Amino acid sequence: MDIGLVGVGRMGRVLAKALAGHMELCLFDRNSEQMHMAAEEFNISTVNHIEDIVKMGTVILAVPDHEVVSCIKIFNQIKEPITVINIATNVAQHMLEQMAAPHVKCICIKFIGHADEMALGQRPVIVINQFPADIVPQMVEIFQLVGQVRIGRADIVHTINTIAAEKALEAAVGIEEALKKQKITDPVIVNSAIKQVAAGILKAYADGNMGPFAREIVQSVKSKISKD
Repeated sequence: MDIGLVGVGRMGRVLAKALAGHMELCLFDRNSEQMHMAAEEFNISTVNHIEDIVKMGTVILAVPDHEVVSCIKIFNQIKEPITVINIATNVAQHMLEQMAAPHVKCICIKFIGHADEMALGQRPVIVINQFPADIVPQMVEIFQLVGQVRIGRADIVHTINTIAAEKALEAAVGIEEALKKQKITDPVIVNSAIKQVAAGILKAYADGNMGPFAREIVQSVKSKISKD
Protein backbone atom coordinates (compact mmCIF):
# COMPACT_ATOMS: atom_id res chain seq x y z
CA MET A 1 0.00 0.00 0.00
CA ASP A 2 1.28 3.46 -0.93
CA ILE A 3 1.14 6.06 1.85
CA GLY A 4 2.32 9.68 1.87
CA LEU A 5 3.26 11.25 5.19
CA VAL A 6 3.34 15.03 5.53
CA GLY A 7 5.22 16.18 8.61
CA VAL A 8 8.08 14.46 10.42
CA GLY A 9 7.85 16.12 13.81
CA ARG A 10 7.36 14.05 16.95
CA MET A 11 4.21 12.25 15.80
CA GLY A 12 5.33 12.05 12.19
CA ARG A 13 8.53 10.27 13.21
CA VAL A 14 6.57 7.81 15.34
CA LEU A 15 4.32 7.00 12.38
CA ALA A 16 7.24 6.75 9.96
CA LYS A 17 8.99 4.27 12.24
CA ALA A 18 5.83 2.19 12.72
CA LEU A 19 4.85 2.06 9.05
CA ALA A 20 8.25 1.80 7.37
CA GLY A 21 8.79 -1.69 6.04
CA HIS A 22 5.06 -2.43 6.02
CA MET A 23 3.91 0.23 3.53
CA GLU A 24 5.46 1.98 0.54
CA LEU A 25 6.02 5.22 2.43
CA CYS A 26 6.97 8.64 1.09
CA LEU A 27 7.76 11.72 3.21
CA PHE A 28 7.37 15.44 2.84
CA ASP A 29 8.32 18.14 5.32
CA ARG A 30 9.12 21.80 4.73
CA ASN A 31 12.19 21.30 6.88
CA SER A 32 14.26 19.42 4.31
CA GLU A 33 17.04 18.59 6.74
CA GLN A 34 14.63 17.00 9.19
CA MET A 35 12.88 15.16 6.35
CA HIS A 36 16.07 13.69 4.92
CA MET A 37 17.30 12.62 8.36
CA ALA A 38 14.06 10.69 8.94
CA ALA A 39 14.15 9.23 5.43
CA GLU A 40 17.68 7.97 5.93
CA GLU A 41 16.91 6.57 9.38
CA PHE A 42 13.84 4.64 8.24
CA ASN A 43 14.97 3.96 4.66
CA ILE A 44 12.02 5.63 2.94
CA SER A 45 11.63 7.97 -0.02
CA THR A 46 10.90 11.70 -0.07
CA VAL A 47 9.46 14.39 -2.33
CA ASN A 48 10.60 17.99 -2.51
CA HIS A 49 7.16 19.53 -3.00
CA ILE A 50 3.91 18.74 -1.22
CA GLU A 51 2.11 18.64 -4.57
CA ASP A 52 4.16 15.55 -5.46
CA ILE A 53 2.88 13.58 -2.46
CA VAL A 54 -0.55 13.35 -4.13
CA LYS A 55 0.77 10.54 -6.37
CA MET A 56 0.70 8.24 -3.32
CA GLY A 57 -3.11 8.32 -3.35
CA THR A 58 -3.43 8.26 0.46
CA VAL A 59 -1.76 10.91 2.61
CA ILE A 60 -1.45 11.24 6.39
CA LEU A 61 -1.22 14.80 7.68
CA ALA A 62 0.97 14.80 10.79
CA VAL A 63 1.02 18.59 11.03
CA PRO A 64 -0.36 21.32 13.34
CA ASP A 65 -4.02 22.32 13.06
CA HIS A 66 -3.54 25.38 10.85
CA GLU A 67 -1.35 23.45 8.43
CA VAL A 68 -4.07 20.84 7.90
CA VAL A 69 -6.19 23.59 6.34
CA SER A 70 -3.30 24.75 4.15
CA CYS A 71 -2.61 21.22 2.92
CA ILE A 72 -6.22 20.55 1.98
CA LYS A 73 -6.38 23.83 0.06
CA ILE A 74 -3.37 22.68 -1.96
CA PHE A 75 -4.92 19.25 -2.61
CA ASN A 76 -8.16 20.94 -3.70
CA GLN A 77 -6.26 22.68 -6.50
CA ILE A 78 -4.73 19.44 -7.78
CA LYS A 79 -7.43 17.67 -9.75
CA GLU A 80 -6.47 14.15 -8.72
CA PRO A 81 -8.38 11.85 -6.33
CA ILE A 82 -6.76 11.62 -2.90
CA THR A 83 -7.62 10.27 0.53
CA VAL A 84 -6.46 12.59 3.31
CA ILE A 85 -6.03 11.34 6.87
CA ASN A 86 -6.10 14.02 9.54
CA ILE A 87 -4.61 13.14 12.93
CA ALA A 88 -4.74 16.66 14.43
CA THR A 89 -6.96 16.40 17.51
CA ASN A 90 -8.46 19.88 17.19
CA VAL A 91 -9.56 19.57 13.56
CA ALA A 92 -13.04 18.03 13.39
CA GLN A 93 -14.45 15.74 10.70
CA HIS A 94 -17.15 18.22 9.69
CA MET A 95 -14.49 20.93 9.20
CA LEU A 96 -12.62 18.69 6.76
CA GLU A 97 -15.77 17.86 4.83
CA GLN A 98 -16.69 21.52 4.51
CA MET A 99 -13.32 22.61 3.16
CA ALA A 100 -12.42 19.65 0.92
CA ALA A 101 -13.20 19.51 -2.80
CA PRO A 102 -15.21 16.49 -4.08
CA HIS A 103 -12.06 14.68 -5.24
CA VAL A 104 -10.46 15.04 -1.76
CA LYS A 105 -11.86 12.39 0.59
CA CYS A 106 -11.06 13.15 4.24
CA ILE A 107 -11.17 11.10 7.41
CA CYS A 108 -10.19 11.85 11.01
CA ILE A 109 -8.07 9.35 12.89
CA LYS A 110 -7.14 10.44 16.40
CA PHE A 111 -4.82 9.16 19.08
CA ILE A 112 -5.53 8.70 22.77
CA GLY A 113 -1.83 8.82 23.44
CA HIS A 114 1.27 10.96 23.70
CA ALA A 115 3.96 11.11 21.02
CA ASP A 116 6.81 10.79 23.53
CA GLU A 117 5.26 7.68 25.11
CA MET A 118 4.67 6.20 21.67
CA ALA A 119 8.30 6.85 20.77
CA LEU A 120 9.21 4.69 23.78
CA GLY A 121 7.14 1.82 22.44
CA GLN A 122 3.73 2.42 24.01
CA ARG A 123 0.80 1.52 21.74
CA PRO A 124 -1.98 4.12 21.95
CA VAL A 125 -5.68 3.64 21.36
CA ILE A 126 -6.51 5.03 17.91
CA VAL A 127 -10.07 6.03 17.05
CA ILE A 128 -10.90 5.82 13.36
CA ASN A 129 -13.93 7.85 12.34
CA GLN A 130 -16.77 5.61 11.20
CA PHE A 131 -17.36 7.72 8.08
CA PRO A 132 -16.57 7.63 5.16
CA ALA A 133 -17.37 3.95 5.76
CA ASP A 134 -15.88 2.71 2.47
CA ILE A 135 -12.32 3.62 3.48
CA VAL A 136 -12.50 2.45 7.12
CA PRO A 137 -11.10 -1.06 6.34
CA GLN A 138 -8.06 0.51 4.66
CA MET A 139 -7.55 2.78 7.68
CA VAL A 140 -7.71 -0.20 10.04
CA GLU A 141 -5.07 -2.00 7.96
CA ILE A 142 -2.74 0.99 8.26
CA PHE A 143 -3.22 2.02 11.86
CA GLN A 144 -3.36 -1.39 13.50
CA LEU A 145 0.40 -1.30 12.92
CA VAL A 146 0.59 1.69 15.27
CA GLY A 147 -1.84 0.98 18.09
CA GLN A 148 -5.12 -0.51 19.31
CA VAL A 149 -7.80 0.47 16.82
CA ARG A 150 -11.37 1.46 17.64
CA ILE A 151 -13.99 2.63 15.13
CA GLY A 152 -16.39 5.38 16.17
CA ARG A 153 -16.69 9.14 16.39
CA ALA A 154 -13.08 10.24 16.27
CA ASP A 155 -13.79 13.78 17.44
CA ILE A 156 -14.61 12.48 20.96
CA VAL A 157 -10.84 12.08 21.38
CA HIS A 158 -10.57 15.86 21.82
CA THR A 159 -12.73 15.62 24.95
CA ILE A 160 -10.86 12.57 26.25
CA ASN A 161 -7.41 14.09 25.77
CA THR A 162 -8.46 17.47 27.17
CA ILE A 163 -9.84 15.92 30.38
CA ALA A 164 -6.76 13.71 30.80
CA ALA A 165 -4.35 16.61 30.17
CA GLU A 166 -6.16 19.04 32.47
CA LYS A 167 -6.37 16.53 35.34
CA ALA A 168 -2.73 15.52 34.92
CA LEU A 169 -1.56 19.15 34.94
CA GLU A 170 -3.75 19.97 37.94
CA ALA A 171 -2.03 17.09 39.73
CA ALA A 172 1.44 18.29 38.71
CA VAL A 173 0.78 21.86 39.86
CA GLY A 174 -0.80 20.52 43.04
CA ILE A 175 2.29 18.48 43.81
CA GLU A 176 4.51 21.54 43.32
CA GLU A 177 2.34 23.62 45.65
CA ALA A 178 2.04 20.91 48.30
CA LEU A 179 5.81 20.40 48.35
CA LYS A 180 6.34 24.15 48.51
CA LYS A 181 4.17 24.30 51.64
CA GLN A 182 6.52 21.73 53.14
CA LYS A 183 9.42 24.02 52.16
CA ILE A 184 10.60 21.50 49.57
CA THR A 185 11.59 23.58 46.57
CA ASP A 186 14.69 21.89 45.12
CA PRO A 187 13.72 21.67 41.42
CA VAL A 188 15.48 18.31 41.02
CA ILE A 189 13.42 16.81 43.84
CA VAL A 190 10.18 18.36 42.63
CA ASN A 191 10.87 17.11 39.09
CA SER A 192 11.51 13.59 40.34
CA ALA A 193 8.37 13.60 42.49
CA ILE A 194 6.27 14.46 39.43
CA LYS A 195 8.16 12.57 36.73
CA GLN A 196 9.03 9.43 38.67
CA VAL A 197 6.60 9.00 41.57
CA ALA A 198 3.40 10.59 40.21
CA ALA A 199 3.79 9.43 36.61
CA GLY A 200 4.82 5.95 37.72
CA ILE A 201 1.81 5.62 40.03
CA LEU A 202 -0.55 6.82 37.29
CA LYS A 203 0.78 4.12 34.95
CA ALA A 204 0.55 1.49 37.70
CA TYR A 205 -3.05 2.56 38.41
CA ALA A 206 -3.98 2.31 34.72
CA ASP A 207 -2.36 -1.14 34.50
CA GLY A 208 -3.89 -2.36 37.80
CA ASN A 209 -0.41 -2.99 39.11
CA MET A 210 -0.12 -0.86 42.25
CA GLY A 211 1.73 -1.67 45.43
CA PRO A 212 0.16 -1.61 48.92
CA PHE A 213 1.17 2.05 49.51
CA ALA A 214 -0.60 3.25 46.35
CA ARG A 215 -3.66 1.04 46.93
CA GLU A 216 -4.20 2.58 50.37
CA ILE A 217 -4.07 6.08 48.86
CA VAL A 218 -6.55 5.09 46.13
CA GLN A 219 -9.03 3.86 48.73
CA SER A 220 -8.63 7.09 50.67
CA VAL A 221 -9.16 9.21 47.54
CA LYS A 222 -12.23 7.22 46.45
CA SER A 223 -13.71 7.50 49.93
CA LYS A 224 -13.21 11.26 49.92
CA ILE A 225 -14.78 11.59 46.44
CA SER A 226 -17.85 9.55 47.46
CA LYS A 227 -18.39 11.79 50.49
CA ASP A 228 -18.17 14.90 48.34
